[in-house]
Order: sequence, then structure tokens, then C-alpha cells
Amino acid sequence: MVLLIGLVTIGVVSILVVGGLTLEEQQQESETKRIEYTFLELDRTIDSVALSDDGSDQVDFALGSRDGTVHRENTGRITVTANGSELANQSFGSIEYRKGETVYAYQAGGVWRGTGNETVMVAAPQFHYRDGTLNLPIPVVSGEERLSNGVVKVRKNGTRSPVNRVGYVEGQLVTVEIQSEYYAGWAEYLRERTNDVAVSVDEANETVIVKLGRPLIDGNFAQGVYATGGAEGDVKVDANGNAGGITGPVKAEGDIDKKKNNSINGSEEPNVNADLTEIDPAIERKVEAAKDDPSMPRPNPLTEELDQGKTYYVDSDIVSTGDDIEVDLSGGNVTLIVNGSIALEDGDIEIDNPSPGTAFRVYTTGHFGMKNGQGGITGKAQHLQVYGTSDMQVGFTGGSTAFYGTIYAPRDEPALDPGETNVATIDTKTKCDGWDVCIATGNSNIEGAIVAGPTYVGSSTGLTHDPSLVGTEPTLQLEDGLFPPPITFLHVSVHDVRLDDGDEDERIVVEAA
Repeated sequence: MVLLIGLVTIGVVSILVVGGLTLEEQQQESETKRIEYTFLELDRTIDSVALSDDGSDQVDFALGSRDGTVHRENTGRITVTANGSELANQSFGSIEYRKGETVYAYQAGGVWRGTGNETVMVAAPQFHYRDGTLNLPIPVVSGEERLSNGVVKVRKNGTRSPVNRVGYVEGQLVTVEIQSEYYAGWAEYLRERTNDVAVSVDEANETVIVKLGRPLIDGNFAQGVYATGGAEGDVKVDANGNAGGITGPVKAEGDIDKKKNNSINGSEEPNVNADLTEIDPAIERKVEAAKDDPSMPRPNPLTEELDQGKTYYVDSDIVSTGDDIEVDLSGGNVTLIVNGSIALEDGDIEIDNPSPGTAFRVYTTGHFGMKNGQGGITGKAQHLQVYGTSDMQVGFTGGSTAFYGTIYAPRDEPALDPGETNVATIDTKTKCDGWDVCIATGNSNIEGAIVAGPTYVGSSTGLTHDPSLVGTEPTLQLEDGLFPPPITFLHVSVHDVRLDDGDEDERIVVEAA
């Protein structure tokens, strides 16, 4: 009997304990739901007033919490740049509820639960990307440090805009940096709105970085030489027109200097504003995508033929002292991505079985140089295309060098300072010092088109424009999913909204940016 009574007593106590825990958990869950609902109502009300013409509203901010506190924190900043030019740099705060490990926050038009890498988005912020248009009317809070329970009155005070109209940014790289304690929630949301490639996270600085836009190819191969690099994007021709020189149109952002009147046989346009977009980001992304793709072929192009319409990747310099690069276009376009430079001495780029529209395209992060070899097919420059960054140096030297193709590597400023050595020249040619592109002394012959930096053509060397290239535009072969999505229009606006605590004289101010 005693044993039975003891067992019953233990059972009753256990039921009371478990029941008590369950009741407490239910109360906690109910309170958490109430807090979340209150923050959602705050979010809805502020957004509605901020985006109205001249509105006001109120929200019941009665949390009913016994121990939790609500504070405004001076955390968070958003920075927006386009091609390196800063368009907006705005700090924003947050309204936070904290009780033990429970954290809810209103920030920048969104509601977040948790902090750091544990953050979960409850309501989406004011970051709207769709069909190439990015709108950023992001609310930013400031004011008193504590918000008490009760009715909060919301009133709009006006609108400001760092960008006073929708800005046309096609072809530019738009970067949005958001520094926030809730960075993980931001990152998850922004990946859903853009893609995985567009979003990166700097956990140490609690920062999410979003990059939008694909470099726009805005040039063509209508000139034999198009020298970019700003006011220092010069062209100099030391060749005598009777034995070398340039045949075809010449453009330069800088000056055009020629040894004799017949050194250039074609139209001349100095001091133009090229405004050609550098393609560095596209090439860098191609390299990163190739690195991360284990299925991409990684041959030695000096010993293995490139064919079957494939894309290949080489993670080093390609240096030849007699070996050739052999390409077969019978299966379609062939692409070679090189994370390094290409230097061919006594080596050729042999292209076989071309058909109309096919090409061997080379994208390189380094330099391009040839000495005493042939690149491409005689009289068919369209089948060989070399693309480089704004730092690419080009050198053609030797007595029997021939290149039939195109080079596209525009830049905003020269890669070399005056007198600095051009490292792409396989022979040391002092006349190449300070020139991004150098067709040095000898009998080098180029047929096609070069769009790059300051260009020098030495004595007894020649460059002939291939007129069949007129109307042909360069291509970056950007693939969806491997690059950030495009952006055409950008709109950044700031809306001032004031929140007044209806129960006390205490006030907080909310701004929307």
C-alpha cells in the first residue's frame, strides 16, 4: 500500500511539473506571436505612410511583455555605387525587442527575428528588383532610444532623393552594400530576389554585398585601331607608309602622331570620347565560374587540340617556345578562359574548319604577346577573338609575326606609365616602353582590329583593318546563372516619416531612404 501511494504521488507531481512546463511554453509562444504581430503591424504602417504622398496613420504598439524591452539601435548602413561612383550612403537604425534569446527587429522596411547568422526574415525589406529595375525606398529609423507601449502616431514629413529620377545604368556594375546585425536574413532574401552569384557575405563586418549588372559591349570593330585610356589614349605610327603603317580607320581618345602623311591610310579621329565599358568584371566572373566548375575541361592547349564546340579553362600562363595552339571549329565555337597571360614564341594559333559565324574566343586576365608566329587564318580575322582586362598589355615582335584576328580590351586610363616596360613584348623593345599595345620594329603584320589602350606601330610594321569586321560586335558570352542578373534602371529615394509616442512625450523619428 505504501509503495502504491508513493507511485501515485510521484505520478501526480510529474503531471504537475510537465503541465506547468507546457503552460509556460504556451504562454511564451503566445507572447512571441503577439510580439511578431506587433512588429508586422509597425512595418506595414511605416511602409504605407512612407510611400504615400502625404499620409498619416497610427499603430497600437502594446507588446504586453513583462520583461522584454524595446530600444532603437544606431546600427546599419546602406551604400549604393554604380561603376565606382557613390550614389547613396545612408545610415539606418533599427527598433529592437529583446527578452533573453528572443530578438525581433524592424529595420529598413523589414522585420527580422534573431541576430547574426541566426537571423530569419519575417517580413521583406524595401528592396525591389524585377526585370532589370532596382527600387530602393528603404526605411531608416532614428530618434529616442526607447519606445514605450501604447499608440504610436505615424506622419510623413517629406521625400528626398539621392537620385532625383530613375537612373539609366545599363552596362554599369551597380553595387549595394548593407551593413546590418541581421545580415544573414538580408542575404537569404537578396539571393531569392537576384541569384547566388550576385550576393556575397562578409561575416566579419556583418555586411551583405549585392552586385547587379553585366558589362555592356558598346564598341565594335569598325576601326583598325581604337586607342582608349582617356586623354592619354594616344596612337603613334613610326612606320613609313611605303613600308608599313596603318591601313584603315583610326580613332583615339588622345592624340594621333604619325611619322609621315602616308603612315596612316584611312580616316583619323583624335580626341574622341570613347566611353567604352571596361570588361574586367565579366572576365573575372568567367574565371571564377570556371574555377568552380569541376566538369570544365582543363587541358594543356600546347599539347591537346581544342575542339567539339567546348569551353576550356587554364589556370596559369600559356608560354610556348615552339609549340602551337590547335583549334578545330567544325563542332562550333571554341572558348578558352585563361587565368594568366599568353606568350607565343615561334608558335602558332592554328584554326581549322571554320564556318560562317564560328570563332575561337580567348578570355584572359593577363597579357598577350607573339614573336615569329602566326595567329589565326589569313584574310579571315573574324575567326580569332581575344578579350582582355583594362590592364592587358599587347606585344607583337619579331621579323615574321602575323596576327589575323581582333583584340578587345578597352580601358579608362592607360595600364602603363610613360617609360614603363611593356611586359607582353617577348623581345625587349625600348620603343614599346609606355605603350599598352606595341607592334614593334621588324616585319610584324596585323590584319583585323584592335580596341585597347595607347598603341604604337613601329617602323616596317603594318596593321590593316579587315573591312568585313564592320558591323561585327564583340561578345562576352554571358550565361544565365553564372553572372549577376542585369540592371537597366536604378531608383534611390528618401522619405521622412515621424513617429510620435501617443502616451508620453517621448518620440522617435523614422526616415525612409
